[in-house]
Amino acid sequence: MRNIIFLALITSLIFACSSNDIDVNNKKSESHYQLGLEFAQLSLFKNAIDEFDLAIKFNPNNPNIYRKKGLVLFAMSRYEEAKTNFEKTIKLNPQDTQAYINLGIVKYKSKNNKGALADWEKAVALKTDDNDGKALNNIANIYKYENNFNKAIEYYKRAITFEPGNTTFLNNLGNSYRLAGDLEQAESTLLKSLDLDSNGILTQFSLGILYKTQGNTSKAIKSFQNSIQVNPQYTEAYYELAASHLKAKNKESAKLSLEKALQIDPANEKLKKLYEQVVAS
Repeated sequence: MRNIIFLALITSLIFACSSNDIDVNNKKSESHYQLGLEFAQLSLFKNAIDEFDLAIKFNPNNPNIYRKKGLVLFAMSRYEEAKTNFEKTIKLNPQDTQAYINLGIVKYKSKNNKGALADWEKAVALKTDDNDGKALNNIANIYKYENNFNKAIEYYKRAITFEPGNTTFLNNLGNSYRLAGDLEQAESTLLKSLDLDSNGILTQFSLGILYKTQGNTSKAIKSFQNSIQVNPQYTEAYYELAASHLKAKNKESAKLSLEKALQIDPANEKLKKLYEQVVAS
């Protein structure tokens, strides 16, 4: 009889613990979730993770918590843990397009381009919403990386239909046109991006590379100078500016551009090598 009573007591304790482990309290969960978001915005990532874990404890079936936790883990370079949380999000909500996009980014970061492409294709196929532009742009990036420029152009154009004013998408499209050899379309697209944002550092730089490809050195120099004017710390623009000055046989201007760049990044081997060539010439 004593043994039966003892067994009953142990059983009741086990059930009590299980009940507490999955005790859902939406109010407490939401409170910890919101605090986690605040910590994340302040880049207090460890605190954010702690709050998201408490939010999950009080409501383990809320997919949004796992997705936000995944984003914070990604920001902390904890990619495998981020991947696990995005996968949990999708398990709880198979229609979460942003989770597929985030999961694809983790895989892309891990050099798993095929897996990233599959996840982004799923995001696009799920439903049409404001996430499609980002997913399509990501898909295009992979095709561009693989030198499939026609396919990249197709997806960048589709991305732009969702966000016509997105200068990043337009710059990517313009660069793909250039890489595909369609320099006229490349210039038209990049100039359209510049109309939308006259301070586009990367747009000016991309135009400089385009004009360099066309052999129009004076326009290339002007574009690289414009890029530096917007961001005086952009050493790659200084490098290209110096190379363009050399092509125009203006050694002193090239030397001056490289000296300014080396003041910003004195350990840059690429800059140092070109500077040595200029000085020795």
